[in-house]
Amino acid sequence: MGKRNEVKQEIYREIAKESGGTMQEIEKCVEAQFQFIEKIMKRGEFDTVRMPYLGKFTVKPGRLKMLNNKNAIIQRRKLSGDN
Repeated sequence: MGKRNEVKQEIYREIAKESGGTMQEIEKCVEAQFQFIEKIMKRGEFDTVRMPYLGKFTVKPGRLKMLNNKNAIIQRRKLSGDN
């Protein structure tokens, strides 16, 4: 087990001890927020996600415009059969 995993497990144990939950419950709660962000990102709509105590995850308007232009070019190429 790597150092990062050991630290993570120690944090989970500490939370479980303080809250009275099981390690599995704590891990599920902690990981759920990151699974949520992953789900939002995979939709490809570039929605802003705010996570309390961690901050706001957002795409800058200029970057969004660039990504949308790139996606439009890719879609046109797919439709026309160009690679």
